[in-house]
Formats: sequence, C-alpha cells, structure tokens
Amino acid sequence: MGGRGSGQYPRFGSKERTEAQKKVDIRFLRRNGWLRPGSNGSLYWHCGDRQVGSITFRTHKDYLLLSYRYRQNGGSWENIEQAVRFDWTSCHFGGWRYWFLCPRCDRRIEVLYGAGKYFWCRHCYRLTYGSQQEREGDRMLRKAQNIREKLGVSPGDLPSFKPRNMHQKTFDKLRIDLLKYENIFWNRVADQLGLDVR
Repeated sequence: MGGRGSGQYPRFGSKERTEAQKKVDIRFLRRNGWLRPGSNGSLYWHCGDRQVGSITFRTHKDYLLLSYRYRQNGGSWENIEQAVRFDWTSCHFGGWRYWFLCPRCDRRIEVLYGAGKYFWCRHCYRLTYGSQQEREGDRMLRKAQNIREKLGVSPGDLPSFKPRNMHQKTFDKLRIDLLKYENIFWNRVADQLGLDVR
C-alpha cells in the first residue's frame, strides 16, 4: 500500500487533457462574426500573463485557413498552412449549426486542438477532458462548487434564501444535491486520512 504507482496523479499511461492544449473553437469564431467569407484575424493563447502561442486565420466560403509556426523539441521553426473544411446542419427551430470537419478523420467537431504539428480533433490526438480523470471526491467537490456558484453561497454556508427568478422546486433540489455532494466529498477525505466518521 502506498507503493510506486499507487497514487491517482500522475498516472502512467494517462491521456493528455484538452484543457492543456491550444484550441480553435468554431462557436467562438461564429459569435465574433469571423465565419463570414473574407474575415481574417488572429487568436492568442496565454499562460498567466505570458503569451504562449498565436495563429492567424482567413475564412473562405467552405473552409478556414490557419497559418502558424511550429517547432518540435526546440528544433527549427516551420511555417504551416492548414485548411479546415466547414460543415453545416440545420437546427430544429431554424438557423444553422456550424462545424469543423477534422482534417485527419473527417469527423464533425466544434473544437480543434493543437496538440501536435496540426490542429485535429480530440479523438485523433487521444485527448481527454480533465473531468474524466478526476477522482470521485474531487468530482463531488466540483459539483458542489458549481451549485454554490448558482445559488450565490459562500463555502461553509447553507443556502437559506432562493435566488430571484429560480423556481422553489429547483432551489430545493439544488440544496439537497449540494448536501449530498459535500457529504460524499468529506467521506472520501476521511477515508484517505483513515478516520472513521460513521
């Protein structure tokens, strides 16, 4: 018990996370009006205050042209131009939903990840969401924090007043879920510390 490899993080063979990658999101481009043919611009990625990457794009009728520089393991820089095709599906109540077609597998996706030389979907890079690698206690704590944020309640306080424009039934369910998630979290903490709280 407690030997090499027994901890949850880091795990040997665990997948890289989407949150740690540079990404291009078609929903963000659409919200900013950059999917119209002839639109162009730049996207920047930051780690704290430091810029860690940038990319320029130009929108054509059926595809987005990405232009950027890439280097592997400190080697020389390489200029890359990558075309990413679009697809559209109609929505039930009118309008259109826009998609990228992954340049590698042709899958409809909303987000491209720059985990390597090219921008591909998370499936091609075998990326996982951070929430998929969480332990149960961490997941319960995240859910409880999300509920506290919805209800506008500080950690340690029990929500006693329903927020405006929230149904009483919804408020009651969120209160019960909050208590349930925090109870599971604290039981996991007690188990890890070897405490018997039952």
